[in-house]
Amino acid sequence: MAEPGKKFTILSFVGGGIRGLMSVTILEKLYKRFPHMLDNTDLIAGCSTGSIITSELVAGKTPSDLITFFTKDKKGEIGFYDNMNTDPHKPAYQILDAYGSQFALHADKKVSALERKVLFVSFNVGGLTVQDGIQTPTPWKPLWYTNMVPSLGDVTIAKAATSSGAMPAQLGSYQGNVDGAFFNHDPTVAAISLAVNAGYALEDITAITIGTGYMPDWIASDTTDWGADQWMNGVANPFNNTPPFLMNQSRPGPVLDMCLNGTSTELMPQLASYLLGDRYVNINPTLPCFIPENTTYPEAIQLLQDKGKTADTAHAEALLEAYWVDHVLGPAKNPNKGGAART
Repeated sequence: MAEPGKKFTILSFVGGGIRGLMSVTILEKLYKRFPHMLDNTDLIAGCSTGSIITSELVAGKTPSDLITFFTKDKKGEIGFYDNMNTDPHKPAYQILDAYGSQFALHADKKVSALERKVLFVSFNVGGLTVQDGIQTPTPWKPLWYTNMVPSLGDVTIAKAATSSGAMPAQLGSYQGNVDGAFFNHDPTVAAISLAVNAGYALEDITAITIGTGYMPDWIASDTTDWGADQWMNGVANPFNNTPPFLMNQSRPGPVLDMCLNGTSTELMPQLASYLLGDRYVNINPTLPCFIPENTTYPEAIQLLQDKGKTADTAHAEALLEAYWVDHVLGPAKNPNKGGAART
């Protein structure tokens, strides 16, 4: 259990595919001023592309390395998304390619072996098993991969990160596991609950969530008499703003957007702020248009970086100043106290 009064800091990354470029650009902006922030973070939590960011960070990559990974590395995000399969009956990208990049980074190292506390979220679709000759169903369930609960860390980092990013249609499932968005697109509240479970008081927990851009959705059509077809496939109305959520999806799926995006974008930050008050901040700039998770257009890539560089990080910087700077070393031992470490 945690020592009474001991502080606990959380850095959380949400899902969003290539839009994670904006997240790591924001991270680099903070990192340049607070170069010890990652060392002084107790728990890094990730969902989907946020889990890939988490995986890269625990492998020792810097925010600058991650920007290169998203923009220039042929084995990174740009190279990956440039090879799309357009057949709607097949995954747009190969899940084993995603797993291969994670295995190259961590090999067989397990989540439980990490010194850094981490959380990867995923969802298992269940299935059928045979026990004593009898076929029985295994219900689907959310998955937590974390070293904060011993029983949840006995999995390789490569599997945890790949499972968290396995968005259906974009990728196939990985060993029956699909994207963490089906757990929750924003893992911050789950991370807070892990800290509480470990014995930390809410008043000692501080969290910064870095988003992948707010893109407002709405249904302008009258939904009073909608049947299953309209909820699943939408209707032709130029004032609706529910773009296709899945790769190769020919028509919007309003109910899917509502389920996967509606709770995460608005509710999770609201709940986190209710729990932590001003010790929580969600940095999630509004994007001026819909940017698909797999876009490689130079204009979109530049927009994501520009939004990251100009994001309002004042509240996050105040939290880093108050809770991160002296968190690990302590006031008496920190040789950079007073701002000498910040550039």
